[in-house]
Amino acid sequence: MKYVIASAILLAGFAVLALLVVQNNTGISEWDHSSFTAVNNPGGKTISKIMVGLSKYGREAVWIGVTALLFVFGKKDGRKVAVLLTITFLVLIPLGTILKDEVDRPRPVPVSSDNLLVKSETDPSFPSGHAVIVSGGAAILLLRFNKGKQIIASIILAIEAILVAYSRVYVGVHYPLDVVAGILLGTGIAFAVVASSKYMGPIFSRIDSMKR
Repeated sequence: MKYVIASAILLAGFAVLALLVVQNNTGISEWDHSSFTAVNNPGGKTISKIMVGLSKYGREAVWIGVTALLFVFGKKDGRKVAVLLTITFLVLIPLGTILKDEVDRPRPVPVSSDNLLVKSETDPSFPSGHAVIVSGGAAILLLRFNKGKQIIASIILAIEAILVAYSRVYVGVHYPLDVVAGILLGTGIAFAVVASSKYMGPIFSRIDSMKR
């Protein structure tokens, strides 16, 4: 029940934030724009290269790889987590796309073309698809891959997820609230998937029988 309640709170937070963005609330909008300008202020070349790398490869490359490694080498616990990750991503990818189209928020415009560190994107901005996926993945790991030494890997990947989300503002393609909304949505769905995992016994049994 605690996961259901947590999911409901997180998704309600996302809904409230989406409503404020759609209504173009003055205070929220001004804070979001000023915060974007503050973060989208590239510093040294090394930091910028790291941020660009995280933005380009920190979602698909890392999280597809993590899911595959857990399925192949993760033994019983790892395979279960790989199943939960797969389900979470399969829910979040179309859901995030639908919500982007519904909110239809334009991408931010950096104060200088030099502040746009990656190719300009044309799809709507809210919520951040990167933040949705990496936060959903990190939440699943922290909730279900946390026994003994497992927690070390989960914490490292949670930090990676935070950095990927931050990088999307740093490179100039998302407002901070796009990222916050993505985190709320991603973790909210992750909690819902974990809450429903008690009904996935037949799926887990099938996976276990395939690996024997």
